[in-house]
Amino acid sequence: MSFNKKSYFFAAFCCSRRGMEQLLDMETLKQLTPEKQQQVIQAVKQQAAIANAQNLITDLSEKCTQKCITSPGSSLSSSDKQCLQRCMDRFMDSWNLVSQTLQKRLQEELTSSGAFHGGSSSFS
Repeated sequence: MSFNKKSYFFAAFCCSRRGMEQLLDMETLKQLTPEKQQQVIQAVKQQAAIANAQNLITDLSEKCTQKCITSPGSSLSSSDKQCLQRCMDRFMDSWNLVSQTLQKRLQEELTSSGAFHGGSSSFS
């Protein structure tokens, strides 16, 4: 996703704690122009993606390090490296599957509930 300078500053404001609280209030959102609503939605999506990536990296690091590094030292053994690589691969495969399934279910729920009447309901 690319931001021009104007939308970057708007996203920075609306994703601050105070700005997010103000802009995510439904009455406030309804008063925004469709363009501003889309900017808020995109900013929220971006912040969610960043938080998701941070959580993924933290979980991956903790789980694979605990599983694979049995005796910490100044360097990794080849078996430690191999274990870490396999662990990360499995973790990412699992995470991708769960993420895709969740996204599909959310999309189906939004479509079936009519949450977006004629508008785009894409979360990708």
